[in-house]
Amino acid sequence: MSNKKNVFSEEIELSEIVLKKTNQAFEMINQEDIVYMKKTHTRGKKMFKTQVAAIAGICILAVSSISAVAAVHHYWGRGMNGNIQASGEQQQMLTEKNIAKVYSEEGDSPSLAVTNNGVTIEPDTVIVDERFVYMAFRISGYSVADRMEPGFDMVNVYQGDNPEDESAWVNMSGTMYDGIIPDENGTPVCEDGTDIESYEDGSIISHYTDEDGNMEYIIQASVVDVNDSFLGKTMHVEFKNLGTFSKGSFISAVDGDWNFEINLSDVSSSQNIKVGHKVEGTGFTMEDINISPISVKVNYSVSTAPVENEDDLGIPEVKGVVLKDGTRIPYLMNPGRLGYTDSSKSNAYQIAGFTRVVDVDEIAALIVLTSYENEKVEILEIPILK
Repeated sequence: MSNKKNVFSEEIELSEIVLKKTNQAFEMINQEDIVYMKKTHTRGKKMFKTQVAAIAGICILAVSSISAVAAVHHYWGRGMNGNIQASGEQQQMLTEKNIAKVYSEEGDSPSLAVTNNGVTIEPDTVIVDERFVYMAFRISGYSVADRMEPGFDMVNVYQGDNPEDESAWVNMSGTMYDGIIPDENGTPVCEDGTDIESYEDGSIISHYTDEDGNMEYIIQASVVDVNDSFLGKTMHVEFKNLGTFSKGSFISAVDGDWNFEINLSDVSSSQNIKVGHKVEGTGFTMEDINISPISVKVNYSVSTAPVENEDDLGIPEVKGVVLKDGTRIPYLMNPGRLGYTDSSKSNAYQIAGFTRVVDVDEIAALIVLTSYENEKVEILEIPILK
């Protein structure tokens, strides 16, 4: 039995330049039985077609290899990159490690697109870790007039098979992607970097459709139980009735249901890092963190719990990071959750998703917001060692 493997079994998409070079090589092979190749300051040397073919093959392989690398570039699309921003290199890395999945690249898998009354919805990109899942769905066949806000009458997200089971519940937020993203200072800007324009009434001019006329609905979901994990789970997403919102009321334009079953990756991208650092001016000690490129869980021990003021528990909040090269990302966190793990309030936690992908190995410190007498008063930097 042969143990040889066909290393070229995958399809290779050749660029126009590569195809041109390939055709030129074969034309040279077919021209004559014997060809001459001249080199400066040397005499012409005879080479037979088989030798030329071998040389041409090497040239083709070289340029094809370069093109093949370019052909597998993973592009998350505007909705996902607006939900959690990432460089091209970061998109490539997370997709290759199966932390992110780009459904348009899954040529061999059955399409999950659902069409109802002329509107097609399909998953575009999904990114997951233990605590958070980010999902983007592409919508085609529907558009809205200027100044109108598109949306669904109902969006339901749950894990498992029984939506009524408490173990199926998730914390979820979702919206149509409007082309607005936060910059490095947390200020909203248009995705192309231009300033946000406003109407006379002060509302933002947003851009719901892409150049092809498609829209995207973006979802961020997190676990209800902080000890739960999304990895390897099945996520159900249900959309009902598509239309617009006006003054808080929904106006249906396309009635229908679009339901999806998304199998989440079971690949963990998280690192457990021991910190053991007392948060100055508080009764909290940051014991350790569990951090991935898209979210963090912070574990505190508590010597003295502060007095609660309505929804403010007084628990320190990680708001951003400092990288090893000195770069500060102070507005990294999406709204997350803070709480105590038990009634004795001897331990506390924070979980939060990120607004952009980060390289965990490049993080030198955490930017932490503390409070005094229920007022946020101080920002600290807590170093972490890996």
